[in-house]
Amino acid sequence: MNRAVIVGLIGITMGGAGALWFLRSEPSPPPVAGLEKPLPMDKAVELRWTDEETGEEEVWTVTKRATALEDRLSGPALPEPDPNAGNHEPDESARTLLAMGLESWKRGEIREAMAQLEDAIEVDPDDPLPRTQYGRLKMLTMQYKEALPHLERVAALQPSDPQAWLDLATLYEKVLLLNQGWEAHRRAEELVGDRAIYQDELSGFWLIEGTSLHP
Repeated sequence: MNRAVIVGLIGITMGGAGALWFLRSEPSPPPVAGLEKPLPMDKAVELRWTDEETGEEEVWTVTKRATALEDRLSGPALPEPDPNAGNHEPDESARTLLAMGLESWKRGEIREAMAQLEDAIEVDPDDPLPRTQYGRLKMLTMQYKEALPHLERVAALQPSDPQAWLDLATLYEKVLLLNQGWEAHRRAEELVGDRAIYQDELSGFWLIEGTSLHP
């Protein structure tokens, strides 16, 4: 069986978020700078070092996982539209928390932004806007597993929104669910009309021309 070792580095710095993704082949795990022995499988390891240019301390959580090729070509079905989504009225307090979270994000206060977006989702779980921003922020910090249910819920709440499918396509690609990524991208192309789709070079997000990833 062909297998691949995926090493995800999840890091949040004081000024923002970083993302790094490596794909290597077995049998031997790839070396990691600063480590004297291979990383343990499926166990989070915390790395700390000081940025030579800024003097700030960075903390990264490293988790090594294995996945089979056939797992990347199959997987769960895409979310089905929620028939009750059209009857939903947004909660004003949730939208206020959303606005606060976006402002925190702009200032680089990532943990505070996540907490405020989580509060907005708790207040109004059927509002797709807080879930969209929360899922994107989770993706930017490489917390893909946590982002998945939120972005799938957004697609169920807004099945006619091409950006909802593009966000989901981006996430599926990052976790190597290839069939789901292709299908989500295809659905976005059917809905986008004459607008162009482009991929942000820095983040890898698929976006509609004229839109931006960051708030």
